[in-house]
Amino acid sequence: MFRSYRNRLFVIIFGVSVFVYLLSFVHIVKGIGNNIFASFLILFISAFIAMTESKHLSYPIEKLNEGVKRIIDGEYDYNIDIDVSEEFVELSRSFREMSHKLKSTYEELKRESQELLKKNNELQDYYAELEASYEQMEAVTNELEKSESKYRTLVDNISDILWFTDSEYNIEFINNRSVRYLDYMPDEMTGRKITEFVHDDDKKIMEDLMNGRISMAEIKFKKRDGSILLTETRAKVIKNNENEILGIQGLSRDITDYNNAKKEIMERNRQILAIGNVTQLLTKNLEPRDVLYSIAEKISTILSSPLCTIRTINESGRLELMVAAGELRDMPLLKELSLSSDENVKLLVSKEITVLDPNKFPIDDNLLLRLKELNVKNVIAVPLISKDKAVGILNILTTSKLANDISLLRSVADSVSVAIENANLYDDMRNWYFRTIDALAHAVEAKDKYTKGHSLRVSKYAAIIAESMGLPKDEIEKIRIAGLLHDIGKIGVADSILTKPGKLTNDEYDKIKQHPKISRKILEPIGLSKDIMDGIEKHHERYDGKGYPFGLNDDNIPLIAAILCVADSFDAMTSDRSYRKGISFDEAVNELLKYKGTQFNPRVVDSVISIYMRDRKKMERIKVETEVAN
Repeated sequence: MFRSYRNRLFVIIFGVSVFVYLLSFVHIVKGIGNNIFASFLILFISAFIAMTESKHLSYPIEKLNEGVKRIIDGEYDYNIDIDVSEEFVELSRSFREMSHKLKSTYEELKRESQELLKKNNELQDYYAELEASYEQMEAVTNELEKSESKYRTLVDNISDILWFTDSEYNIEFINNRSVRYLDYMPDEMTGRKITEFVHDDDKKIMEDLMNGRISMAEIKFKKRDGSILLTETRAKVIKNNENEILGIQGLSRDITDYNNAKKEIMERNRQILAIGNVTQLLTKNLEPRDVLYSIAEKISTILSSPLCTIRTINESGRLELMVAAGELRDMPLLKELSLSSDENVKLLVSKEITVLDPNKFPIDDNLLLRLKELNVKNVIAVPLISKDKAVGILNILTTSKLANDISLLRSVADSVSVAIENANLYDDMRNWYFRTIDALAHAVEAKDKYTKGHSLRVSKYAAIIAESMGLPKDEIEKIRIAGLLHDIGKIGVADSILTKPGKLTNDEYDKIKQHPKISRKILEPIGLSKDIMDGIEKHHERYDGKGYPFGLNDDNIPLIAAILCVADSFDAMTSDRSYRKGISFDEAVNELLKYKGTQFNPRVVDSVISIYMRDRKKMERIKVETEVAN
């Protein structure tokens, strides 16, 4: 038996072919071709052989076909065993392996199919959810589009400049307000640093804003034409969850109108405060000239004027300098201005505030040079009118015309006019007052020729001592008055006692010691200040407490009284009396030093010594002038 199916198939086909060929050859040779029976026999034999061998040969094919069908039907465990030849043995083994692999693959595919089915179901569920989400997203998108449209409309129509920059200050977005306020299209500004459009003075502040050091500031932006837009700018640094800077969001609001209104309000408030301050000065208990000086100082400060003067019309019809204020007040100033040599006549007649040229205004040449250095361009001349009568003129030297301050000056001028009237009245009353005091002082001195001029000298000595001690002007004025009246009480003392050439008896001295109290009784109806009355009543108190009439000591003695005590004693020692000759100034100063801390206040004595050492002639001049006058 052939072991090779291929060889066997070859032999059968080859043998049948040879057999047929030989029969055909015999038939031709022996002439049996006409025998039908022989032909059928040959055909039958050939067919039999073919069928037998065909069936035998088709067996492995049928087995393979059956195996394939069973595998197709899902019988992956079906085994084919064909041993007709080595080839079919090998093929059976391969088929079995293929079957096993198909089974394994099928089971794997089945599992994967189940997984896929499961995942497909999940995908369908997810798809359903996704579809629902999509519908929601689509709805949200539609809403967002509507909102974005509204937001865009809002952003574009907002009255402020809205902008956004990256961390390097490059503009990524700016709304259409840039056109209105800065004259730039948003596209022109996008991509450029926002600091390019900020005024140089404010760039540092803008950087502080952008860095988050401050949240709001006034920032000046530069327009296309170079002009300035004043804004109130707010900025916020935008960061992500990792604290990284995403950009800076800002809002800039035009505050030009607000700032102008604010300035206007501040200006009005300044004017109101200035007028109020000037008015308050009129109500203060100050000497009128001090009031006028304070007013001039206020005006000089408010209007930034280097020089402000107030002049009054004197009896000769000229404008006399009353006060000067400002940094140039100590410069040489003309004491009087002639009404006929300048425009003051026109000013006083028209009663209108006028701006004058400093070069045409009567000013000292040295002052004119200084004004040119300060770039002073104008003299604002304000007529001072009281009861429809010109009483003087207020001159303010400035670098501008001060158009905004005309109303202020008109209001201030009324106050200055009132102050001048008060000053004139005060001068009249003061002159009358001092004439009355002089009359009273002379009434006392008339009783004793040796005491003539004593009260005036004490008044002047006391005044220069007070000035040396740094006392204010009003205190010095009180001391001057107290000095003139300190002995007015001697009117109530008998002439025989006052002019007695010899030593006084105890009873006579007791009567003399009453004159301070008598002075108080005489002067009380006049209404002098308490300081003046105390100074007069206590000027014979001693520092050690041994004085009269109260026996006060140390700081219990008013300073005015302590100064009068030293001035009175100094003049008494240096003046002739009916019972002795006066001593020299040197001797008198030594006496003051001798009794310093016992009879006299040490501070007052030290002041006298200081005056005497610095300017002895000043004290000597007082004595000479009063003796000549008497």
